[in-house]
Amino acid sequence: MTTELTLFGGLAAVLMLFAVLRTLRVPAELAGLVAAVLPLFAYTATLFGDWPGMDVVSIHIAVFIIAAFVLVVFSRHRAKQTRMHWVPKALIAFFLVLIVLNASFLYISTQGLPPSLARVLLPGSGKETLHTGFSGTTRHGEEAAKGIGADLSKEYRNEQLGWQVRVEGLRMPTVGRNTVTIFVEDREGKPLTGLSGSIEVARPGSKGETRALKAGPGQYEASLEFPASGLWLVRLELDKYQQSWEVQVP
Repeated sequence: MTTELTLFGGLAAVLMLFAVLRTLRVPAELAGLVAAVLPLFAYTATLFGDWPGMDVVSIHIAVFIIAAFVLVVFSRHRAKQTRMHWVPKALIAFFLVLIVLNASFLYISTQGLPPSLARVLLPGSGKETLHTGFSGTTRHGEEAAKGIGADLSKEYRNEQLGWQVRVEGLRMPTVGRNTVTIFVEDREGKPLTGLSGSIEVARPGSKGETRALKAGPGQYEASLEFPASGLWLVRLELDKYQQSWEVQVP
């Protein structure tokens, strides 16, 4: 189940539950409480076996509660038939903006910034392929220097090996299980056998699931699981060879 479905589906459930309960003449405060709690319980049930991260869960909780709060405020003023003061109006507007921002950040962190929008907002991106998925916290100081050094060392090792690595199965991945096949040849184009390694799939900035590669005649295979759509990182380690890809799952 995708994050967008649980977020916006849960928000729609809050609105419908509140409308039904108010039609049944349930007090606004109680209707708001039930409309927020029931979708939260339903969402919690989907978390078993597929933990999306505390940040995603927090956004769901905030959006459901804020939506119920806004509905209660509107309902109370409508019942009193009084003109709403500018202070609650400003508070409601703030929460609505907060919902939109949270949903936007959540979308960008998992899907990346839409290319058409990225070309407008990001300078100097006219002829380049943009990768805008969230890459985690930024390293600074000594840690940043170590990270850059490790990346350069990896590129240098790959160049010295001179291996030709071809990966099949990641061009059009789908949600669920995908079979990935890796073909490895030396400088002369001869298949390399007897290597050992692993392949990992993860969201940008987070730790993912690692699968061991199964060696075959001149090739290596692994079964990767993409739990949801969006932007994913795939990292390959094969003896001293290392490589990473960004994969967009529709």
